[in-house]
This record gives sequence, structure tokens and C-alpha cells, in this order.
Amino acid sequence: CNEKEIDLLLIAGDLFDRPPVWADLDRAAKLFARLTATEVVMIAGASDYITEDSPWKTYPWQSWVHMLSDKHCMNVQLGNINTSVHGCSYYAPTEGKPYLEDARPDKESEYQILLGYTGDDNHMPADLSELSEKGFDYIALGYEHKASVMQSMHMAYAGSLEPLSVQETGKHGFILGEINEDSTTIRFVPFACREYINIKVRLSSDITEEELEEKLAAAINQYGSDNIFTISLEGRYQPKEPYDRARLLALGNVADVKDGTLPDYNLVALLDEHKDDMIGMYLEEFLKEPAGTREQKALYCGLEALLNAVQKTQ
Repeated sequence: CNEKEIDLLLIAGDLFDRPPVWADLDRAAKLFARLTATEVVMIAGASDYITEDSPWKTYPWQSWVHMLSDKHCMNVQLGNINTSVHGCSYYAPTEGKPYLEDARPDKESEYQILLGYTGDDNHMPADLSELSEKGFDYIALGYEHKASVMQSMHMAYAGSLEPLSVQETGKHGFILGEINEDSTTIRFVPFACREYINIKVRLSSDITEEELEEKLAAAINQYGSDNIFTISLEGRYQPKEPYDRARLLALGNVADVKDGTLPDYNLVALLDEHKDDMIGMYLEEFLKEPAGTREQKALYCGLEALLNAVQKTQ
């Protein structure tokens, strides 16, 4: 904010991942104290909602930090930047009432901003199209962890600054905007130190484990080894040469390996070879009609167990 000479910092809920205690707000205030010319306006969201004895209600923020702590829409006028910011906070992890519908621009300031936390029916439901028609110059929204810019509606979900789980792939950052007499422009700015990236690899029955590891290592280096990866394997592999999951996890910052592969058995040849034993009977039952992915998984798990049992008796 200091480097870019930002006039206004908006925090659309979930500054904390739980209802904060006094020490949490102390840490935030120390960070805000480093601001040289930026006003801060924030609300509490579904994670850091306001409890009955919450320090949100009484904390002595700096004069340039403003907490919209009511569950009904309220506003703060920032005379030095001729701006009014409207918004409301959460008092529970869920809120089914559409309080944002009550928000209206005032006549006190030239520029009007709405700060809200809205998502599904349990999180202050709102029709975004209707919100965009209320006359606000910009609407800053919380709830979604992934950023989403709706330029035509002067509206954006900022998302989280950093990804919070392996499911939150893609870039994370903040929304940078500018309001003037003629227009509002907003854009997403990547900021996160690292991303969660899913690498998908389709195996063929002739790929070796060494080739697979080389392919994955090259992909990790291409994306950047500081990122965190999940590996999704699809296709087929040689039954006698299954990949080593531990070796794949050791390739770098690999959080998980998701196995969607199937062994490349020649079922017709196996059925012919075992037509008079239990394996043949097992295959005949499964091959009577086309199998879905789940049934195929079950088929191959059972087949592998039977083949291993036969091998041990030989």
C-alpha cells in the first residue's frame, strides 16, 4: 500500500480463520500502523465472525482503521478521499438473511463502495446483478477463495492471498482498482508466494517408472519447484511394474498422488489361460456386461489378488 500510494484498503471478511482474540487484533493493528497514507475498512466474515464478547466490538483501532461491525448495513465516510464505504459483518458462521439488499449509496461522498461477504443461501445470499444496479462505484466481496473479477458490474471477489488447500489451484492475490469521475477499473494482481498445481499424466503400458519420474520432474521444474503439486495419474501400466508412490512423492513439493490408473491386463488371454479355474469364473462374471470405472477398479483389484494367490502356491 505504501509503495503504490494506495488510498483505501478493503478487507471483505475472514482476515482471520477463526473468531479473533485480543492478541490477534493487536497483531493486525501493528501491521496497519505501518501504513503511511491508506485508510482501512473491514468487515467480519463467516470464519472470523463477531461473538457476544468479541474484541471486534471494542478494539481501539487507529484513526485510519474502520470496522463495520453491525450485522445490518452501516457506513463510514472518509472525507479525505471523498468516499463512503458501506457494509455489514457476520455474527455467526452462517447468515441466511440477505442484509446486503438493504445497502444504498448515500449523498455524503462522491464515491460509493459496498463491502460484503456473500455466497450461498447460508452466507448472506444476494443477487449480484441486483447489487450492481444499486449505484455503487465498486462492490468488494468476500466468501470465495478464488478471485473473480466482474468488470462490467464494477464488482470482484478478491479471494485469499494464499491458497488454503490443495483444492485451491491457480493464482491467488488481490484486487487493485481505481475510481475516478468517469469510470471504475479493477484487475486481479497475483501475489501468492506459491500455487497448488495439479499435474495430470496419462500413462501408457510401455512407459517405464524412470520415464515417468523424468516426465514429472521436468513438469515440476517448468512450473517452478517452489510451488506445491498434486499428481494425477490416468491410463494403464504394466501389472508387473507398478509405479512407486513414495518415489513420486519425493520428486519435490508433492502433496499427493492420485491414482486413476488401471493395470494393462490382457483379459481375453487370461480368460483363455484360466478358463477351468476360479480366475476364469471370476473374469466371466465381470465380462458379461460393460463395466464402469468403479467396477473396473474392483475387477482389477480382485484379479490381482487372485493372481498373487496363485503365484504363491506355485
